[in-house]
Amino acid sequence: MLRASCLLVLLVVFQPRADFRTGVKVVRVDAEVSEAGRFIDGLTKDDFRVRDEGKMREIVYFGHAEEPLDVILVFDTSSSMLPAIERVAEVSRAALGALRAGDRVAVMAFDANTALIADFTSDLDRVQTVIQKEVLRRTLVPNSQIQRAAHDAARHFLRQPRTNRRRAVLFITDNFGSSRDEGALPAFWEADTVLSGLIVQGMAIRRRILFLPLPLPSSGIDGITEIAERTGGDTLRVGDPGSGFRQMIQRLRLRYSLHYEMPRAKPGEQRSIKVELSPDARRRYRSASIRARSGYVVPET
Repeated sequence: MLRASCLLVLLVVFQPRADFRTGVKVVRVDAEVSEAGRFIDGLTKDDFRVRDEGKMREIVYFGHAEEPLDVILVFDTSSSMLPAIERVAEVSRAALGALRAGDRVAVMAFDANTALIADFTSDLDRVQTVIQKEVLRRTLVPNSQIQRAAHDAARHFLRQPRTNRRRAVLFITDNFGSSRDEGALPAFWEADTVLSGLIVQGMAIRRRILFLPLPLPSSGIDGITEIAERTGGDTLRVGDPGSGFRQMIQRLRLRYSLHYEMPRAKPGEQRSIKVELSPDARRRYRSASIRARSGYVVPET
């Protein structure tokens, strides 16, 4: 009996801090902190403040370690992408070169509809083959339902088992779209997934090549810019797509993880999150900016 009691004490004392008492729901927020384009490393739990619906919440677990990634690469294969198809091939090679052993990748493509080309795999050589043979050779059609594609990618994550991997949907697109999907952002919050996008250029010669009407540029409402920002992601317009993608992957790996106990709330309710630096950290990094998701959906269970 004494040995059993001692064992129970040891289990309680040495239980990892990330484990919480039964029935307590925990919200995880990954945050990227940068200043003048440079990632700020070395911050601690005391350097952060988290608010849920405006009310301060205690950070009960803090982490800052590189974690393996689950990434869905989403390729825009609408006709507006034709002038940039060589750059898309370059981006795909850079994307796979930035990933590491243990990361997993799925591939999707979209135009008027979204297609799952390859499900999650750690075989990056197979992914490269799939991109070359099944994505870059797709027939290009005029219509681009970009927010619907984002929603489809988030739903695919919702069907996956929960792990400790960081989740990201990475778009390769010109960010032109003709749809608005109100369910896309909540789906990303529910799936605990970041959306980021690499915006490739090439639209200037689209009319001459395709003889199709040139759509108005996306304002971020019908594109992915707004969704990316509110999931803690980003959209990059860069001259060197390969370098841009490597930078994006690295930033996903180096985020801080903040966990706090979820307040009592109705299942399915959407709640706001705001991550800030503490007054002391703000004095040290006066022009720092934070990227983190701005909300979450209360789970059903």
